[in-house]
Amino acid sequence: MSVLIIAEKPSVSTSLAYCVDAVNAVEYGNTFYREGNGYIVANALGHLIGIGMPEDYGWEKWELETLPLIPDKFRMIPIKGYGGQLKMLKELFDRDDVTEIINACDAGREGECIFRYIYNYFGCKKPVKRLWISSLTDESIKQGMKHLLKGEDKAALYEAGYTRAKADWILGMSLSRLYSIVNNDTHKVGRVKTPVLNIIASRDEEIENFTKKPIYRVLLENGAEYEKTFDTKGAAQAVVNKCMGGTAVVTSVKIDHKTENRPLLHNLTSLQREANDIYGITAADTLKAAQSLYEKKLLTYPRTDSSYLSDDMIPLVESIVKCLSDYDADRIQLLQEQGLNIDKRIIDNSKISDHHALIPTNLIGRLHDTELSENEKRIIELVINRFLCALDKPYEYDETRYEFTVNGEVFKLLQKTPTVLGWRRYVNKGGAEESESVPKYAVSCRFTAENISIVEGETTPPKHFTEGMLLWVMENIDRLIEDKVLKGYVKERGLGTPATRAAIIEELIAAGYVRREKKLLISTDYGREFVGSLPEAVKSPDLTAHWELMLGDIEKGKVKSNVLLDEIVEIIRNTIDCEKAVKERVPVTRKHELGKCPRCGTPIYESAKTYYCSAGRDKCGFFLFKNDKRIGRAFTARELTELLVNGRATFNNCIFSKGNKYSAVFSLEEKDGYVNLKLEEFIGDRKGKKDTP
Repeated sequence: MSVLIIAEKPSVSTSLAYCVDAVNAVEYGNTFYREGNGYIVANALGHLIGIGMPEDYGWEKWELETLPLIPDKFRMIPIKGYGGQLKMLKELFDRDDVTEIINACDAGREGECIFRYIYNYFGCKKPVKRLWISSLTDESIKQGMKHLLKGEDKAALYEAGYTRAKADWILGMSLSRLYSIVNNDTHKVGRVKTPVLNIIASRDEEIENFTKKPIYRVLLENGAEYEKTFDTKGAAQAVVNKCMGGTAVVTSVKIDHKTENRPLLHNLTSLQREANDIYGITAADTLKAAQSLYEKKLLTYPRTDSSYLSDDMIPLVESIVKCLSDYDADRIQLLQEQGLNIDKRIIDNSKISDHHALIPTNLIGRLHDTELSENEKRIIELVINRFLCALDKPYEYDETRYEFTVNGEVFKLLQKTPTVLGWRRYVNKGGAEESESVPKYAVSCRFTAENISIVEGETTPPKHFTEGMLLWVMENIDRLIEDKVLKGYVKERGLGTPATRAAIIEELIAAGYVRREKKLLISTDYGREFVGSLPEAVKSPDLTAHWELMLGDIEKGKVKSNVLLDEIVEIIRNTIDCEKAVKERVPVTRKHELGKCPRCGTPIYESAKTYYCSAGRDKCGFFLFKNDKRIGRAFTARELTELLVNGRATFNNCIFSKGNKYSAVFSLEEKDGYVNLKLEEFIGDRKGKKDTP
């Protein structure tokens, strides 16, 4: 008899197989599984099964009457491209000698869903046990295998994950279709992407509406600043006139010894933020590089939201430090001499869910022998530096606050002096540095106040979001939520997940709602107009917070899934009813009418690959592919407009199959229900007469 273990991804499958001594690799087409010692170890590739698209439920037509889209029952539908993996898993699930299945997917909602979707799709009834671990050290795996949970122990977790998927589907599919129909354009609405767009657009509007105001500061020669700022230069000058040449008396000296603790280990979002801040690397490219480094076994699994390690990983941490000796021998020697700072800031089992923090592996010694891209080199260096900083001493400094009184007016000066550089020694920003130009003062010291200056500035608007700043906001979305109860439910989760945040940003850009300008993310007029047309309930992060509250209660068995789904449906129905009631609407669209349809007279628009009639395929069906073999290239919107207006158009730079170019007059002809270009006549000298289009 055999036990089948299903992991979420190949790398985990490898670790599990090693620990249970399933060492025999069995090839299956383009994939394989491992077998031995009474175990069969195989893996998914992330999600192999989903809940499909509206078309899978019979909703091919985009019509208001079909909204909201609420399937009577959600189906388990294979995701394209994974047929071989599913076929292998199906045979393993059905093997007569397999008497038990262990769900070894990641310890979280998604891991539970990945396994249960496959299990339910196969209609499997074999008993299930659950491996629940937060790290992949040999010790952790072996202990987990000794203390397997019952499969039903995590049933509520699956229910929460499945409910979230269904709720996201109903909201996203229904409202995307709704706003596409009423605006006669393709729009994307989602529980996460729409609030993110609103956050960006609100910041941009705040910047646009900001009015700059002048600020005047008064400074002593040593940099001490007058305790107030002024709106007018005259008011600042009055202080200068009063104090110039007077005696400055040190009336207060306060010295505090302060400590700045080491940074936390990287999770994916913090790595993406740092890579964007320092190098301008996008979140998507950071994830791509980290994933590649993971596949090269130089980094641990990158899609993590945790900044902590489990206590069983302490020996591994010590081993990794030794493996980094070739990377920076002096730094490693100093760390080892002073002792690795392995405390609760690094080790905390309670703060790990699916995955531990992102750190180098103990194969990092191969770094110099591995071919890496420029982005991969930068990402691995950021992870290594953060790892070593987290193990270093805290940064310590003395903070001295001075107060000077000149003819009754108070000036203040802050001075920082490092005492222990610690981890700050290795960070580009550096720590506080002692200023050579500022002397030390004692109480009652006196000097003549000369060269008092006025520094003119102005108030500054908020800054446009960089990708790093936006990722921080998404991770700390609770700071934008006023309701104290709701805040708590997104405090540890944020908006989106580490694995999806980069994709959300790219989707907003692809949809034309946001544009990227170097490091900045700026909403387009189109994006701002669209999100401004949406009701607050759809674009507020409060919706996500409320969902998390409800999902948490579903996990605990306090609430049934239908309660949340019913609430979502009610929000969607209200939104649809409100939009249907709008009598005069200015559509939010990027579409420009190119002419009137020769069949029905309605506007012709442009898509990525075609020119099409806005009446739709059922009512009219007129369309033309942009790329046409008759002219050997794509024809332009201008050329189509000329065809629609005049019935004929001159096309230049047409290309024969052998590469020769020609010009000709074309018209439109309808044949067998299709509309095509028709060659009317060549213009000028025609070459290659035998090679006609």
